[in-house]
Amino acid sequence: MYNQNSNKMEEEELLINGKFNNKHSKYKSIKYTNVTLLILFYFLEVVFAEVDGQTPSILGVFITFFIARYFIREIFKKNPDFNYKILKTFGVYLSVFIIKNIILLLILVLLGVEI
Repeated sequence: MYNQNSNKMEEEELLINGKFNNKHSKYKSIKYTNVTLLILFYFLEVVFAEVDGQTPSILGVFITFFIARYFIREIFKKNPDFNYKILKTFGVYLSVFIIKNIILLLILVLLGVEI
């Protein structure tokens, strides 16, 4: 009995041994949304690369995923009970994607690379 309660309490803690607890019950929808967006953006990358006749570069997809995951976890740590978790996760993901591409475009322009 004690073991069950201990496991349940552990699931509800935000940090376990200093690491983010992605098994927290209120984090599940965010976790599934992040993984779904990772898969969706990966397939979009593959499709657009094939249309352009190029090899897909999935590094950008993973960079977007890890940065967006970091920011949404920070939001979750401040308030695990925030509303519209899926919508906000999508918004953070999309914002990171757009900002990342703007920065990349600016770097390429500054380096004089033709786009």
